[in-house]
Amino acid sequence: MNNFEWNFSTKLIYGPGRLSELGEIAKPFGKKAFLATYQRNEIMAPMMDRTINTLKASGIEVVVFEAIEPNPRSKTIDEGICIFKETGCDFVVALGGGSVIDGSKYISATAFSGGSCWDYVVLGDRKPREYTGAYPIIAIPTVSAAGSEVNAGGVLTNWETKEKSFSRSEYRIPKVAIVDPEILATLPLSITKDSCVDIFSHLIERYLSSEDLSEFADRVSEGIILTLMDAFNKIIENPTDVDTRGQLAMCSIFGWQGIQALGRMGSIPMHSIEMPLSGHYDLSHGRGMAVVIPPYLEYFADKLPHRWAKLARRVFDVKETDDMVAAKMLSGKVIEWFKSVGMYLKFSDVNIPNDNNEKMADDVMRMFGDPKTDRINSIIPTSKEDMIKIYQMCE
Repeated sequence: MNNFEWNFSTKLIYGPGRLSELGEIAKPFGKKAFLATYQRNEIMAPMMDRTINTLKASGIEVVVFEAIEPNPRSKTIDEGICIFKETGCDFVVALGGGSVIDGSKYISATAFSGGSCWDYVVLGDRKPREYTGAYPIIAIPTVSAAGSEVNAGGVLTNWETKEKSFSRSEYRIPKVAIVDPEILATLPLSITKDSCVDIFSHLIERYLSSEDLSEFADRVSEGIILTLMDAFNKIIENPTDVDTRGQLAMCSIFGWQGIQALGRMGSIPMHSIEMPLSGHYDLSHGRGMAVVIPPYLEYFADKLPHRWAKLARRVFDVKETDDMVAAKMLSGKVIEWFKSVGMYLKFSDVNIPNDNNEKMADDVMRMFGDPKTDRINSIIPTSKEDMIKIYQMCE
């Protein structure tokens, strides 16, 4: 098991109805809140009104920014940064899914540190600008997916260049996350399904990214995946089940917070391969991962067969004792599961043409590849040709 350092710096406030406590929770952070959220719609309007009312009841002025897209765009976030600074806000309240919370992280940290939000993302061999600090963030997730409400990561899309990238900064970790399953229970089932695949993608990316043994991390990951699968089935039967929504929220939070990878940190480019699907076609990240995961698992099964096989046996009940054979069964088992929950998708299911594979692979290599090796460096070095073959398997 590798050396590690880990902390959970976000105050996690969980429970039905706890959105009503926001005003009192927010008081230590200032007198003017910047509420970042999606465009007002039938689902969001009641939550937005409750959020604004509880802040105002505690004497906090509210500046509302109803503009963040499902794939947050750098141009929109830069507009939010300008408004935050011009109105003299003290902190950000992020009401929405991972896109809103990610966008809020860029608003809070870029408003503090200067420049454009796009200056800070990973982009080829360009050295990203470094943050010098951030304004406080209170995150109120409406979706259980990436666990953005408790971590340092954030994804951003440059719609003009069709690029999607990311950055991480400890400055941007939300100070408080209010996880209210009554809010989560208002989420449409279609988006819930996407988010469940998103949770799964985070768990398996870390699980499959290292040869180092950490039985603790493996058992944590396996337990979260099994909890996710059980809750996924239950939420399909009853989308408004508050307790099951809470279970999914915990899977989301601890599926990408670090505890699931203690002692075996590593990376594989599964998410990088998906990013052009969102960047070019504005596809939700969860649906993009649903397209990419099975081909990825099939294509690279022979690279780390003992890790693929361990996941297949412990989570998907594969009995095969030969690691290579068991590893190659994993993709099929995931496909069976995705089909059972209505999330087995190909390019044709999400309106992605088959003639852009090389351009998407070029984008990934330009943003995340190493020019010296002509690969994405990870436990499984990945070339442009590998990505094109995976995209072809998505067709």
